[in-house]
Amino acid sequence: MMDPLYRFLPWDHVSLGQRLRQAREATMGLLLVSPPDTEVSRIARETVAAMDRLRSEMDCHLQVTRPLRRDPRRMTRHIYGGLTHISGCLTNEDEREKDDFAGWELEE
Repeated sequence: MMDPLYRFLPWDHVSLGQRLRQAREATMGLLLVSPPDTEVSRIARETVAAMDRLRSEMDCHLQVTRPLRRDPRRMTRHIYGGLTHISGCLTNEDEREKDDFAGWELEE
């Protein structure tokens, strides 16, 4: 049986990566304000660790399924990792034929 994640398109990865980073940031905010010896703090720590593992697994999946020749700007390293924000941009058909992430750009 084929892994259903192989149907993930670059768009899916970018969207999921952004949402996971946002969720981690929100959970870290909760962790910062909750007393360290509470159940909320324990759950928040476990949640951050689980999200980091998920981001790592999805990043590995992305690296395996997206050929380097289809990523000339090396966007894949920013999809799940780091604090980089990615936004949509205008593109044409020629760019999309060469670059899986042609509709995306890194925000400064």
